[in-house]
Amino acid sequence: MHKTLLILPILLGSLYSKDFQKEKLQILSNDLNSKDNIVIANGDVVIFSPKYYISAQKVIYDKEKGTLELFDDVVILKDNIIQTQSDYAFVDLNDENVTENPILLLDNKSQLWVTSHEANKEKDSYHFKDSIMSSCDCIDPAWNIRFSSADYDTKDQWLNAYNARLYIKDIPVMYTPYIGFSTDTTRRTGLLRPTVGYSSSEGFVYSQPIFIAPADNYDVELIPQIRTTRGYGMYAYYRYADSPDSILKIGSGYFKEKNDYADENSLENDSHFGWNIDYSRNKLFSGNNSDDGLYASIKWLNDIEYYNLEDDSQNNSDEKKVESKINYYYKNNDYYFGTYLRHYIDTSLESNKTTLQQLPQVQLHSFSNSLFFDKLLYSTDLQTTNYTRDTGLNAVKTDLNIPISYSFSMFDDYIKVILEEEVSLSKIDYSKGDANYKNATFIENRHKVTFNTNLVKKYDTGIHTINFDTAFVIPNVVKSKGDIYPLNSTSTELSSFPLSKTTKTITFSVNQSWTDIEDLKEIINHKISQSIIYDDFNNTELGDLENEIRYNYFLGSISNRIVYGNLDNKLTESSTSFSFNYENYFFNATHYMSKDTPNSGKEDLESYTINTGFTFYKDYKFTYQEDYNIKEKLRNKQSFILGIFDKCWDLNLSYIKEIKPSSSTRVNSKKQDIVFLELTLKPIGGFKQQYTVKEDK
Repeated sequence: MHKTLLILPILLGSLYSKDFQKEKLQILSNDLNSKDNIVIANGDVVIFSPKYYISAQKVIYDKEKGTLELFDDVVILKDNIIQTQSDYAFVDLNDENVTENPILLLDNKSQLWVTSHEANKEKDSYHFKDSIMSSCDCIDPAWNIRFSSADYDTKDQWLNAYNARLYIKDIPVMYTPYIGFSTDTTRRTGLLRPTVGYSSSEGFVYSQPIFIAPADNYDVELIPQIRTTRGYGMYAYYRYADSPDSILKIGSGYFKEKNDYADENSLENDSHFGWNIDYSRNKLFSGNNSDDGLYASIKWLNDIEYYNLEDDSQNNSDEKKVESKINYYYKNNDYYFGTYLRHYIDTSLESNKTTLQQLPQVQLHSFSNSLFFDKLLYSTDLQTTNYTRDTGLNAVKTDLNIPISYSFSMFDDYIKVILEEEVSLSKIDYSKGDANYKNATFIENRHKVTFNTNLVKKYDTGIHTINFDTAFVIPNVVKSKGDIYPLNSTSTELSSFPLSKTTKTITFSVNQSWTDIEDLKEIINHKISQSIIYDDFNNTELGDLENEIRYNYFLGSISNRIVYGNLDNKLTESSTSFSFNYENYFFNATHYMSKDTPNSGKEDLESYTINTGFTFYKDYKFTYQEDYNIKEKLRNKQSFILGIFDKCWDLNLSYIKEIKPSSSTRVNSKKQDIVFLELTLKPIGGFKQQYTVKEDK
């Protein structure tokens, strides 16, 4: 049967009544009839308007009342965001009220859908009865929430559901008499995901973040928490952007221990509190030809438990020594100025009166510039640090370095020669302390001659570059006066302010690499250097031998760096890393070792870290992580993580074994086993659950 598409532009002026002047309609259908104020359309009906796109098999339009009655395969799309499907719908265009049954509503922005036996819409709000909601596949959703009734405000994008039951597939897992959430993922005031957990020593744990966003440039987050066996407290965070180039973050918190818990665990304090201020800003005073920046991170706390009780998403610190710092720098093409303040709190000490602070350090640096002619270059660097504390030896240390260099080429630019003269002056003014130390002055100039050549050769498959470098350093002590550790004093009180003289050395080094000819990516790089220490050429010793190699292959990389101390006849430092990625598998491992020898100046350390895992079934990922201290035969942290990342839900299931510092007077740290579950139902949110078992180490 031949179908005719009727477009009636002559009706466009009469398709809306005197009472309904807002919505102009265009109706297209296979069959269109009009009698008085009633328009009846049959067969593949399509209706257009500035707000609506509507399709159905039959439409009855009352021009006088401004109503639409829709039958069979009804689809209504409003503002290109909210889409509904139903068998029957009644639309009042005057006040935009809609009645549909049964209905399938889809929010295109959040991908959330609701199916209901009956739904009514009044202005911007839908009212549902006996409904199912999800954002997963409509036919077999991974999760869904079923409720007896609900209200959905399409303008505020907020849904209230009553007598809600959460189902994973067809299995009910949770019931709540009420649940309310936003379907909007933009920043707004509301409740964030809570953390629910249980600890063998702390009891039932619950924390609920409350997010407040009054304006676009600042917000507040309050996180009250309760640990039924241990105590209760709250942390608060304030974030403010005072300009496009800056951000301010302020945090504070307080936790009150129960007396029984504090006594049983021998805690130093029954209350834990602290605060922190973080601020960063660029372009405070700089112009087009300069740059500057301010960074501040100021922290204070009465003990380490303040961090242990803080939510993991806010702080992951496991160090007992807390550093506060304020840095500011200003630079242009010629000069650099910086000032740095460092303040330390060692939470393992009862008092920090003996803790050495750096308040402040000031640096002034002039970049390389020509002196008299182009190839004669000089620069200067001046640093002054005020080391201070309430009890103990204080000092003001000033270091001045002035290198002057001249370079030229020989043998048709194959060899470059650099002649350098560097003068360094160090001055230490002591104050306080038990002994009467003499202020120190140390002046040294260093003569340095460097020969290097850089060769490049192109092959069919790659490019080989090699650099040879030989440097001669001849130092000369101009002046040495006062008490200097370790040059003329072995006092441990002076060990915080050491000065050392440069040794006569000859250093040979080679740096070579092979680069792929097609993508110019480096495949292999090798560096090796050997220093020779001498008083004269008849009395020489081999210094440190350093060797580093890195190989980048299509599945990852392998690298190794070693330092062999010839003076100690020992391998003093070694670090090795390996990475491997193949399809759905990944493996990353690092190993580090250092030895405390008379000439290395390093600590006895040895450890390795592993991060490996694989993805499967596209959305599933398993990860294993380990941090192991080989020297102490101690596993600092071990994690087993299963992650599921679906388009409508995420799951993070972790089992973590770790060691955390403690403020207990009996033990320095505690072992804890954590089972962590984080479930996110997109876009409505989710919850975090944690189960912890703690024991003294």
